[in-house]
Amino acid sequence: MSLLVGVLGGALVVLVLADAVVTTLSMVTTTGPVSGRVARGVWRLFLAAGTRSSRGGILRWSGTCTLLATFLTWAVLLWAGWFLVFTAYESAVVASTTSTPAGGWDRVYFTGYTLFTLGIGDYIPDTAWAQVATVLASLSGLFLVTLSLTYLVQVIQAVVHKREVAEQIHALGQNARHFIAQGWTGSGFSSMFNQQLVSLTAPLLRLGEQHLAFPVVHYFHSVAPQKAPARAMATLGDALLLLDVGTASGSRPDPAAIGPLGRALDQVLENLRGQFFSPAKQEESRPVPPLSVLRQVGVPTVGEEEYADRVRQYDGRRRAVQGFLHSDGWRDGPSHGS
Repeated sequence: MSLLVGVLGGALVVLVLADAVVTTLSMVTTTGPVSGRVARGVWRLFLAAGTRSSRGGILRWSGTCTLLATFLTWAVLLWAGWFLVFTAYESAVVASTTSTPAGGWDRVYFTGYTLFTLGIGDYIPDTAWAQVATVLASLSGLFLVTLSLTYLVQVIQAVVHKREVAEQIHALGQNARHFIAQGWTGSGFSSMFNQQLVSLTAPLLRLGEQHLAFPVVHYFHSVAPQKAPARAMATLGDALLLLDVGTASGSRPDPAAIGPLGRALDQVLENLRGQFFSPAKQEESRPVPPLSVLRQVGVPTVGEEEYADRVRQYDGRRRAVQGFLHSDGWRDGPSHGS
């Protein structure tokens, strides 16, 4: 029985360390089996507790609580694993002054200070294997703490970047009409507008990659609409749709500007789909922005029938955008501005 307890404790230690490594260092579209479930569970609790249209302010704490819950889970499970290892044999841990075998709570105490401090020496390992286990426990605790702090810094940087991308998009317009009006000169789209579109491509792709490298970034919800990437992508998707298939030939922006940006948006949504959200059903997809958005600005448009026919190729993007909005806690996306 004691051997079984020790093996179970060792397996738990390996599970925690492997989970931490996969989550923080793998740089792929995955999280560890433990941290992934914890993150999704905490996020669902926050979504159930408040939405943007009711008490959405509570969602501002979702990312912080998810991150803290992940770190706390790792620490507790690592502590529990080494506790089981040191409980496997009665003589593994003894009092330093009397050599009396430590009790249950004493072993909890010994395991904790071995993992996270240098200890004070009132309890010591009494066998060769326990001494080796103590060294390994200290090493694992140091490794987990260092890994967690490094991960925390990278996550904060990624969260700041995703909010910067949202603000950069919203700086061009809070909705599709304002976005397009920003670049329309009355006779065409300005070269500066084309440059602004080009400048969005790289940050947008980086945002998608950061979500893959640090999945917990997705759970940092921004209550302010102008800092919410999901709303920014909805606005950008509406504007690109109108510019690409709604604007009359000869009046469209430079294809070298809107083409790569549209593909970057699709790539980001493709990267996030599956792990972070599921596309909305066809009947629940993001509404098609009407041509009146362009006409209000004075941009020449294609015919209604041609527009309705060509817009179908973007059904997948509109469903993905709507799914992303819902997964980020937004019931309603930004208006088209019509």
